Amino acid sequence: MDLSAYFPGFLPELVMVVGACAVLLLGAPARAAVPGDMSKQAPGIVAIIVTFTALIISLWLGHPASETACPPGLMASDLLYYVRIGGLGIGVILLFANLHLPVANERAEFFSMILFSLTGLLITAAANDLLVLFFAIELVSVPTYILVALTREDKRASEASVKYFFLGAMAAAIMVYGFSFLYGALGGTTTIAGADSMTSAAASTNTNTALIVAGLLLSFAGVFFKLAAVPFHSYVADVYEGASSTISGLLGFLPKFAGLVAAVKLLSIFAWDVPPQVLWVLWIVAAVTMTVGNTIALLQRNVKRILAYSSVAHSGYMMIGLIVGPSLLAGAGPMRDGVSAMLFYMVLYGAMNLGAFAVLGTLAKSGESVEDIADIEGLNQRHPGLALAMALCVFSLMGFPPTAGLLGKVYIFSSAFSVGADHPFGGPLVVLAVIGVINSAIGAAYYLRIVAACYNRESRTETQVVGGPALRLAVVVCSGLMLLLFISRDAKSAAATVVTKQVVTKNLARASVTPQVAERDSATP
Repeated sequence: MDLSAYFPGFLPELVMVVGACAVLLLGAPARAAVPGDMSKQAPGIVAIIVTFTALIISLWLGHPASETACPPGLMASDLLYYVRIGGLGIGVILLFANLHLPVANERAEFFSMILFSLTGLLITAAANDLLVLFFAIELVSVPTYILVALTREDKRASEASVKYFFLGAMAAAIMVYGFSFLYGALGGTTTIAGADSMTSAAASTNTNTALIVAGLLLSFAGVFFKLAAVPFHSYVADVYEGASSTISGLLGFLPKFAGLVAAVKLLSIFAWDVPPQVLWVLWIVAAVTMTVGNTIALLQRNVKRILAYSSVAHSGYMMIGLIVGPSLLAGAGPMRDGVSAMLFYMVLYGAMNLGAFAVLGTLAKSGESVEDIADIEGLNQRHPGLALAMALCVFSLMGFPPTAGLLGKVYIFSSAFSVGADHPFGGPLVVLAVIGVINSAIGAAYYLRIVAACYNRESRTETQVVGGPALRLAVVVCSGLMLLLFISRDAKSAAATVVTKQVVTKNLARASVTPQVAERDSATP
């Protein structure tokens, strides 16, 4: 097999793999105590260069052509293009935000783990086989277990890493068990795209329908862990609190993004024409997840725990778009396409969540990281720039204008309302959207409490700015994006151009559209 034929279409992934290995090898000079700060900074700088290079190559390649040569188990699609741009773009900011973190003899391992996790995200989007999909998701997850432990010399970090690892291993086992059911339901294949004829035959018998339901529900159990969705959310607050602030921002983006992409892959096997039991389970999980996340966040005093449970709630919002599914209507935008709205919201969430955590990472109190609400009281008096950045990111998480978070929530909720009353799942989706709007109002209570602490209270704690210029640059970029995407017509147009491309797998481009999707599109205003 001539592997060189596949290199042009998958050059960004190749750059990331080679770059991750190269960064890992840079650890040898550091451990040999090579003098000079440059040798200590080299792994982080090289990691940024590698990720930025992969991003530029992705933009240069553009949307994959239909004739792109693909190795076995992979597929080039518009979904892959979107994940490349969104994942690598936020990845560059993540690397800047974490440039100050590890000690010298761990820097190579630390930054190589981030690169491997980003590579896993790209391969998740490219996967066209259930086995490749599973290994790609694990490539995203396993490095994060290590990153939690590397970032702090603290018992909490060690405890969080161990807890995260064992729960992650359990979720992975459940997921691969679900894949075994899907293998049987699909007639002995693990292929994702091109399984239409097999799924049609599988759905014709009650036995195979039961296999499909069992396989999807078990597979989604693993996905729910990545999303921190109920009932697999219990680890979130402890892990986020135990990790450093900027790594907590990473945990809120990479595993969640990979989980959503995996969910799109699983449902696209059946072109969203799945048994109603699966959609009802997703509906219940989405409703309970956003409600539990917001309710528990109201009870917290630790800012990192508030943002952790906020992450749970946002997973519930994004699952609305997953249930709505894609639109095959020509020119349908994210306000009518649930998958496009969900993916757009995910990238927005990655930036605003990272921005809030990065602000916490820039502050220290007596050498310890800032975490409690009391620690940020009067922040505007001491560091007005950081207070403004925190307010912009928190307002965006709340969905308050003039921030980009409002666009994300409008897209998500509008896609649910756009399905029409004649859609077989239209009524429950409208109810779910209403539950989402109510939860957004509930979430405003704890988001406003963070902003009020920064602006309306007197300073009681002396804090210092730490982390260096790279971390502060990440704060500026994340908070600036929240305004730019809302204010700039060109920026919104560019974002809409990306998400309105057909981002789901080619299963949905076939001539025989499923009745569920066709009915929804015909009812779309």
